[in-house]
Amino acid sequence: MNLNEKADAFHELLEGFKPEEFVAERVLSFFSAAVTVADRNLLVETLHLGKKYQVAPSWYYEIILQSYLFLGFPRMLTAADFFDREFPDFVRPGHIGPLTLEETNRWCDEGLALCRRIYAHNYELLKNRVERLAPDIFRWMIIEGYGKVLSRPQLDIKIRELSIVVMLMIENREKQLYSHLRGALNVGVTVPLLRTVIDEIGGAAGEGYLNARKMMKKLDGLR
Repeated sequence: MNLNEKADAFHELLEGFKPEEFVAERVLSFFSAAVTVADRNLLVETLHLGKKYQVAPSWYYEIILQSYLFLGFPRMLTAADFFDREFPDFVRPGHIGPLTLEETNRWCDEGLALCRRIYAHNYELLKNRVERLAPDIFRWMIIEGYGKVLSRPQLDIKIRELSIVVMLMIENREKQLYSHLRGALNVGVTVPLLRTVIDEIGGAAGEGYLNARKMMKKLDGLR
């Protein structure tokens, strides 16, 4: 199933979307799907959902910012463009200027803490494996990914992890998906919420959905 086919399938799923619980999490999960397939109509539709269900624009903004870690800059910029059209008056935090030593130290400290929280007892395994591949990659993961981006306080880490799960499921990135399914549970996402998002998005995710279901069964056996 290519991205265009997935976009069409998501449009069909949204036609019957009437959430009664986990509203913001599910709306943002559909937006994460829209960012992943980079479909302009789906992006607009999911942004309109946020207005309908009063989801904070700042939460959309944070999903967009973190998307480049998993989808790359082109899809992040596409999503940012459509967000700007729908929320032209949204005040973007941040500034352009030289980095300070305080910032980089904070990103390193917060990144290490968050990575340990997400990977729990598997943290040392991750660290050793990635450092064996390339020490620079692990350093960038901590500072750039877990520190600079995912530790931003503007969005709860539970919603961030749900968004990551959606992106990786649609992309069918098996190793990373399994890690972030575990990570979502480690940071406090409940099993009912995680299953709701997987099953709701999975109807259009193809092979990634089947793998996510298998992984959840495996995780059930570990708890």
